[in-house]
Amino acid sequence: MDRMKEKQHIRKQTLSYRLMVRFAVCMAVLMVLALPLLYLITTHYYAEDLTRLVMKYGVKNTHVDLEEDTLTGMFIQFFSIIMLLLIAVFIVMRYVPRRLWQPFYVTMRRIASFRIEKENVPVLLDSGVSEFDELNRILSTLMTKSVKSYRLRREFTENASHELQTPIAIAQMKIEAMQQDPELTDRQAKNLEDIYIQLRRVSRLSRSLLLLSKIDNSQFKKETQVRLNECIDKLLPQWQTIGGNRIIDFRKHGDAMVICNEALLESMLTNLVVNAIRHSRDASTVVVETWPEKLAVSNISDGGALDKEHIFNRFYHSTDRPGYGLGLAIVKSICDFHHWRIDYNFVDGRHIFTVENMK
Repeated sequence: MDRMKEKQHIRKQTLSYRLMVRFAVCMAVLMVLALPLLYLITTHYYAEDLTRLVMKYGVKNTHVDLEEDTLTGMFIQFFSIIMLLLIAVFIVMRYVPRRLWQPFYVTMRRIASFRIEKENVPVLLDSGVSEFDELNRILSTLMTKSVKSYRLRREFTENASHELQTPIAIAQMKIEAMQQDPELTDRQAKNLEDIYIQLRRVSRLSRSLLLLSKIDNSQFKKETQVRLNECIDKLLPQWQTIGGNRIIDFRKHGDAMVICNEALLESMLTNLVVNAIRHSRDASTVVVETWPEKLAVSNISDGGALDKEHIFNRFYHSTDRPGYGLGLAIVKSICDFHHWRIDYNFVDGRHIFTVENMK
């Protein structure tokens, strides 16, 4: 069924196929319209003149119907010529376009291998056809500009993040030094603490935005084979420390062997679990479950269902949920990077985040 659909799609998109169909329809219409005219010409010119000649010279043969024989012969000639023309045209349209469109198909194959994150612009050779050469020139220009824009954006993101982290770190060090001053008043200490907390927020926000930018720019490689359960077991002590009085219940229904970037996988898992911990009830249980090619993280909170349409958007968070609104956006970007599917459901008071197709 899939192969049949694929073939139908290819035919619909093939220029020669469309041209052949339109030509066949036009020829059929012309043949139908030409039949009355052919009959009129044959009966009023060829057969009529032959009949007059027979009568003039006295040729008599009751077995010969000149009008019918002439009409039959003319129709046979007409349809024979039409069929030969049709066969010739269809043969030409079937095989000639392949050779004529060969440079176009070569260009398409080279463009299909183009990856902007690899920064390699494929070389499109001259075809000798002005239209295809103009197409290759425009495509090469567009790809070159895209690679240049991608490189500038990547460098700007990396440099901006690096340059931003440096003054933040210096400011934090100075605040920590000022907090050790014995002459510092309580009000001044409170203000410095607030400033320090905001600087930490800015630092974490900067790192999160940098991570999102790297994921979007495909700067991570997907080459490591990781066992999902082993990765969770390694991160479990860290989650339990963060959870405080909340219990992390890890339930194994199977194990997934995942080909992915291990650092991104750990980031995705940590963001999901920390998000569940942060928004769960005190002394409640956060459940982490694994199956072959599937993962689920669920928690119970006092709030209702989240907005499923916007929950993975950047900087989105509900009024009763503090945070930057980037944790789930990072999770979504990591899933998209690995071609996994993430979904959210609210069932019996539990918020359930499910990641599927992990392989």
